[in-house]
Amino acid sequence: MENIWEQLSKDIADKVAAVGESIVVVDGRAGHTSSGIVWKPDYVLTASHAIRGESGLDVASASGKVSRARLAGRAPASDIALLKLDTPLETTAALTESASLRVGEFVVAVARTRRGNIVASSGILGGLMGEWRSGRARIDQFIRPDLTLYPGFSGGALIDSSGKVLGMMTSGLAHRKPMAIPISTLNRIGNELATKGHTVVPYVGVVMQPVSVPEKIQKSSGVATSAGLLVMHVEPSSPADNGGVLVGDILVSLDGQGVEAVEDLHDVLIRRGIHQNVPAILLRGGQKLELTLTIGERPVR
Repeated sequence: MENIWEQLSKDIADKVAAVGESIVVVDGRAGHTSSGIVWKPDYVLTASHAIRGESGLDVASASGKVSRARLAGRAPASDIALLKLDTPLETTAALTESASLRVGEFVVAVARTRRGNIVASSGILGGLMGEWRSGRARIDQFIRPDLTLYPGFSGGALIDSSGKVLGMMTSGLAHRKPMAIPISTLNRIGNELATKGHTVVPYVGVVMQPVSVPEKIQKSSGVATSAGLLVMHVEPSSPADNGGVLVGDILVSLDGQGVEAVEDLHDVLIRRGIHQNVPAILLRGGQKLELTLTIGERPVR
């Protein structure tokens, strides 16, 4: 009768082998390869920082078959890139949401080497938190596995005890520490890249800088805040322009939330999303002004 250690070892090896069927080698830059997850038969998700060009990309499947791919889109702030395959693959990854994860659970990172060999690195979940920001990108959950990411592991899969993929590994975020981008984020951004070729970024079309609000103006305007955002520029035909915002206005509240730093503005826009109407409170000439702004989608430059 096999002992528990043997059973556990075989079970882990079986799960790594199974998920490995949906892990590919991505040749995205000269002299370096990364891994990728077969998200859909004709799409592969990988790490954006590992992709240099937009065409001439090669993807090698578990069988060793090499397919041409092109860059369908990328989200650098989230370190996610989506590749469109010329020839669809048969095996897609079994994905799972990560809401029930707990710190201390055993996880395994699965990737492929330049030569196509399956490789793995194991550890525990060392850190879990809720939603976090990477630049202006929203990552649905902070997942930090305590394991080693060897060269080529970025773009590979992080699997749970059931052998399902709960995230994509990357060393391109959080100061090159091992991180896993959760499936909910991969699906959301992957769908945006597949349909639009870029991610949707909420915006109102202003350039602002923090300023203090003198106590005298606070009393005269009835706005009890000591800081806000001074409007330095309004983009023509932008949501701010259409909503009546002028250069020289001071934004002190958006959607009921005080805005004392530009990051506060971004937090509101990301939380509410495009096409949403949000109330804004500004100071104009020392007087309180209330407007309604409709959040738009930042144009692709």
